[in-house]
Amino acid sequence: MINHPNAERGDRILFVVVAILLFLGLLMIYSASSVRGAEKFNDPARFVKLHALRIACGFFFLLVFSKMDYHRFRWITPILLLVCLVLLVGVLFRPESNGSRRWFVIAGKAFQPSEFMKLVMVFFLAAVFSQGERLEMHEKNRIAMSYLVLLLSVGLVFIEPDLGTAMVLFLVGFSMFYLGGVGWKELAKMVLALVPLLSLGMVIFPYQRQRFLDYIGSVFGSGPMSYQVKQSIIGLAHGGFAGVGYGGGKQKLFFLPQPFSDFILSHIGEELGFLGLGAVFILLFLVLWRGVRIALRAPDRFGTLLAGGITSMILVNALINAGVVVNLLPTTGLPFPFLSYGGSSLVVHLVGIGILLNISKRNVASYPGFTIPRGRND
Repeated sequence: MINHPNAERGDRILFVVVAILLFLGLLMIYSASSVRGAEKFNDPARFVKLHALRIACGFFFLLVFSKMDYHRFRWITPILLLVCLVLLVGVLFRPESNGSRRWFVIAGKAFQPSEFMKLVMVFFLAAVFSQGERLEMHEKNRIAMSYLVLLLSVGLVFIEPDLGTAMVLFLVGFSMFYLGGVGWKELAKMVLALVPLLSLGMVIFPYQRQRFLDYIGSVFGSGPMSYQVKQSIIGLAHGGFAGVGYGGGKQKLFFLPQPFSDFILSHIGEELGFLGLGAVFILLFLVLWRGVRIALRAPDRFGTLLAGGITSMILVNALINAGVVVNLLPTTGLPFPFLSYGGSSLVVHLVGIGILLNISKRNVASYPGFTIPRGRND
């Protein structure tokens, strides 16, 4: 394998694109939150200052992880997985906040274990599937055990309840099974195994069932659209092609809940229009392009799977958030990567970018093991 000439410097394009997204996020969070900040705290910049501190924290971890040898994660993954599972169980015994139990609070700072589990699941499955060129028939027990770990993690998040993060966690895990070379029939069985578990969850947890039924009703016209999504679509329609101008949005005036968090895309669409949203998704495409490129050029199978999984995590989060904003998916409460106001999600995604930068420093001309033939275990 031939080393890439600029590998030791890392992927500068990825770094610059992420920095642009973070800066755009700061601008839009200030615009969306200034009225609320002035109303509640007598400080229009209250939320953007907090977010800037979180970006600084996330950038610190990005730099740390970009300099660490990513192979170290392979050996500490079992410990990280155990810690995250314990935290996911422990958070269920926390007092409810807004109808769910998702956060621990330490020294006045809240963090969400389920966000960190998404990245740890990528570590875990990358370590499992990098143990051989492909999983043969006699290794199906390893596939089954890994899938049970994924289902356990998804189930713990689902009962918090947090349908959105549970969806992301499952899809990220599923993408890792695909990248790991699991055959199509096995993948289909995994999806089918999820159906009765989801059905049982809908029976046990009326809150999740009602949210799903309300969404189905709104799609087929037999029920009203949720207030959040209705206001989101009004904002997008108001923005049109070119938007109403930075700072000129009306939905942030206590019409659209969470305009600087879960529905940041709607706020961008209102003030910057279709052009602004198009720019966001072009930047997101560049992040995904560089992530796939890093995976293709990783020097070993573990690096390939790790880069592919992190890229999938960013893509899945972005697509689900965007789907909610236009009522293609039920309301989930997921932030948009790099743009939305938040702490745990922002730090996790910046750690992921740090790992991608770390892998890119060791890039080779190409790694043929990325594409794995599927057939014998189909």
